[in-house]
Amino acid sequence: MNANRTPSQAAPDFLSFVAANVRRLRLAAGLSQKELADQSGVSLRMIGAIEAGSSTVSTATLDRIGIVFDATLSDLVSDPSTPVGHVVERLGWVGDHGGSGTLQWSLRATREVDSWVWTLKPGERYQASADPEGWHVMLFVVEGRLTIEYDDSRVDIERDGYLLENLRTHAFVNATETDVRFFRCTSW
Repeated sequence: MNANRTPSQAAPDFLSFVAANVRRLRLAAGLSQKELADQSGVSLRMIGAIEAGSSTVSTATLDRIGIVFDATLSDLVSDPSTPVGHVVERLGWVGDHGGSGTLQWSLRATREVDSWVWTLKPGERYQASADPEGWHVMLFVVEGRLTIEYDDSRVDIERDGYLLENLRTHAFVNATETDVRFFRCTSW
């Protein structure tokens, strides 16, 4: 194990993004660090350490701070220069044996999130229209290789996640000789 890193330590970028976001939201709300501490139930010392980027912080603590600002966990940990509803791929945790926790995507849902399990047999194709503005679709392939066809391009996905360009006409295709199984999660 690296002597400079303890087990379950947050990645440095993660801490700097949390620091910038908490400070930005606190100032926008016109709160002092003490007022944020009082409203969130998080100690003043911890608020100061979070904003300085010098302390690891649990998701439970971030949730308590987020409630004060009506902000999601993703709002607090994402790169503040990147828009919401995007691929994040931000390393948030590194374990002492090589494990990791990575925030993959951030999508704002205002009404509902649904999840579908799809199986496409060899040669099957599902043609889909473009989704309405404000909808976001994440795909998670758990078996086989899924091909996404757009009018001008195609993407192959194997055992991975994909943020679908769903505002364009697209098709789900199994161009292989084995089954494809995937989850389609939609938020709007």
